[in-house]
Amino acid sequence: MKIIRGTLKLALILYICATLSGVYVLSASARITPHDGDDDTMLITIEKGDTLWDLCQEYLKDPLQWRELSKYNDFTNPHLIYPGEKLRIPIAMAKDVVEIAEADLAKQQEEIQNLKAELAESEATRDRLESEIKALNESMAKLKAQLKALEDSLKSQEKLMAAVKDSSDGVSANIKKALEANKAALLEKIAHLDEHLEAVASMLEEQQMKAAETHAAIEAIQADVKMFLTHVEANQKAINEVKMILENAKGVHEEISTSKRALVFLTTVAAGIGWFALNTIGGRSGE
Repeated sequence: MKIIRGTLKLALILYICATLSGVYVLSASARITPHDGDDDTMLITIEKGDTLWDLCQEYLKDPLQWRELSKYNDFTNPHLIYPGEKLRIPIAMAKDVVEIAEADLAKQQEEIQNLKAELAESEATRDRLESEIKALNESMAKLKAQLKALEDSLKSQEKLMAAVKDSSDGVSANIKKALEANKAALLEKIAHLDEHLEAVASMLEEQQMKAAETHAAIEAIQADVKMFLTHVEANQKAINEVKMILENAKGVHEEISTSKRALVFLTTVAAGIGWFALNTIGGRSGE
């Protein structure tokens, strides 16, 4: 009877030990198993809220690269990662990100220089057009003043002609003839000034349209420059972040995680309990 009871106690104790050990093994087992590292990878620790998508965005600046991590880690489920787990990140990919980003940055900076040159040229064109418009406005003002003076002179001539209209002597006839000739000359000058004024007005309208187009082009170029500067700033920031990550990754080695240490400890404890139970039951059975 004592032997049966001892055997049942032993079975119960072993079952409890196995259950405890199994639970902790399952709970502490790593869902991510990093491969053996080399100089082109680094080991990071998962923090609360991390996802592979976010980590690839942070370290590789491309969240779509998360599937590449399976080349350096074994996942039980890549959609379920937990704080405290280790994850191996390929530094080589980060270096490629830096190289690509720096190449893009150089292109963007070159594009900015081209835009600035285009902007300077457009601004010079705008200044020239504004100067020409100013000269045309001044020319129009002078032409209008001349036209007004001629029209005033024509009115004076018409008054003189009206004054001598009824005169019949030879002097009056000569005056009429001179006044008519002068009137004809004035009318010709007025017509010429009208044509000139119309041509200047047409030129002014054309230059104003060009000035408006140039101003719109300047605003568009300034917007492009602002956009490229924003992209350059963002790229430069991203490059600096990745470079800092790469710098911090130098000399990083894998350490035993807390969960793995807990697993070893609990397994050892479970084995000790089982050994103690065997010795105790065995001792009592021999009484």
